[in-house]
Amino acid sequence: MSTLVRANAWLKDTSDRLNPILVKETRQALKSRQFIVTFLLMLIAAWLISIFGTLAAGDSLEFGSAGRGLFTSYFVVLALAIFVVVPYSAYRGLLNERDQATLELLNITSLSPRQLIWGKLWSAMTQVFIFYSAIAPFIAFTSMLQGFDVALVAFSLGISILVTLCLTMFTLMLASIPQNKHLQGLMTGAVFLGLLFVISMIFSVVPAMLMETLPVDEVGFWVFVGAIVVGGLSFFFLFTQIATAHLTFDADNRSTGIRVACTAQFVLYWSMVVFAQVMLGRTIFSGGDDVAVLVTFCLLYVATCGFFAATEADFVSRRVRRGIPKTELLRMFATPFLPGGHRGFLYLVLHLALIPVILKWLFVDSFNPSHWEGWWTVTFLLYVLAYVGLGTAFGRALRRLSAEVRPMHVRVIIFIMFAMGTVVPYLPLLFGTREYEWIYRILRVMNPIVMLELVSRINYANDLATSELIALGAAAGFGLLLNVRPMWIGFREIMRQPVSPSPTSKSPAATQQAAPAEQSA
Repeated sequence: MSTLVRANAWLKDTSDRLNPILVKETRQALKSRQFIVTFLLMLIAAWLISIFGTLAAGDSLEFGSAGRGLFTSYFVVLALAIFVVVPYSAYRGLLNERDQATLELLNITSLSPRQLIWGKLWSAMTQVFIFYSAIAPFIAFTSMLQGFDVALVAFSLGISILVTLCLTMFTLMLASIPQNKHLQGLMTGAVFLGLLFVISMIFSVVPAMLMETLPVDEVGFWVFVGAIVVGGLSFFFLFTQIATAHLTFDADNRSTGIRVACTAQFVLYWSMVVFAQVMLGRTIFSGGDDVAVLVTFCLLYVATCGFFAATEADFVSRRVRRGIPKTELLRMFATPFLPGGHRGFLYLVLHLALIPVILKWLFVDSFNPSHWEGWWTVTFLLYVLAYVGLGTAFGRALRRLSAEVRPMHVRVIIFIMFAMGTVVPYLPLLFGTREYEWIYRILRVMNPIVMLELVSRINYANDLATSELIALGAAAGFGLLLNVRPMWIGFREIMRQPVSPSPTSKSPAATQQAAPAEQSA
């Protein structure tokens, strides 16, 4: 048997073991008009850049830095293909599966939703690698010119893979969300506008960045790069969990993977802060503004995760119950990550409680009277508890009245409450400035933007806004109090769940019936 025959047999055998979605999508993509047109346009653009760029460079080919300029042009062409065309084609591919009702057929096969998502993703990445191989000869041409920076080229091409992974998984996540025709059109328009923004960034920011020299000898640069890589991979994992959850049937566990991913990002975020302090010194986040920015990003992220977790339906299917841990200790730790809005609010409260503790540990002086960032954190935290707590309690009351109330309805209610709290304090000012200013002072506690701005300017040693903070604390405490009993019910529901027998184990009755039969035999 010749080498070619053996290689062909090996490739055929290997392709049978691959993800079937990957094989199907790759075959369809490589034969599609979109891929062929993009591939040819990229080659034509790179060829024209080579010809006219060489002619325009003149003597700088030998004595100047024409290599960097040509590489920047080639990279822009490559970026248009891998940052725009590939993510959008992946988005449309999964969306077409839903529109043509083939997604339901795939769900009844032995393929899992994760296999479907990964097959779509690696099909897109196969196109990316083909685009890389097409532009590689032109980049190799620039390596023979002056001004070619190996570190810059390697860094740019490596980071581009991570960016493409995140963009593609993000578009697959959006395509996996069930939508009606109207929302689908709005989502497609939003994705298109987002990719137009990416195009504008490619033509404006990328050339300027590639003309700079990388500070590879500085520790801060590698800390920054490490933070980008870790953050990108963590968001990639989160997008994967969300996409998989939306393609999973309703009775399965859709929440645990997403909550674990959010907690992992929470831990990684503060771990990177500690790592930056160790590598660059504790004074890197010395100012109050730096600490407030760190806390604000963390609180916004935790509030967003808790907003979706706390507004879920308070229901656990039998399929999920069978997967509950057997030991009480594992159940206690797993309870906040299991489905259910009451456990979702517990998940939010636990994460919010950790933030002031971490802040006090990393920045000892943050809660001193002369520092405002600690009270900024407490104020922000109280607003999250107030709006999410009151909104989820109201949504739970509506569910008792009607079974048609869905998690999306509760989320809209919380959004309306936040919008009213932002707008209502300004309504009395429409009738006059001085006469109704005292009403505005009473109602401004509802507006988090105004209060946080006020907190950032107050000298707490002399001018603490005591009445506003007491009112805000009372609202947050009331929202928390309304959810204490549901949280306890959700916790007790998991802890008192009977241990499900394994499929291979026999029931006691069957064992007792089998014993006399064995004795008589």
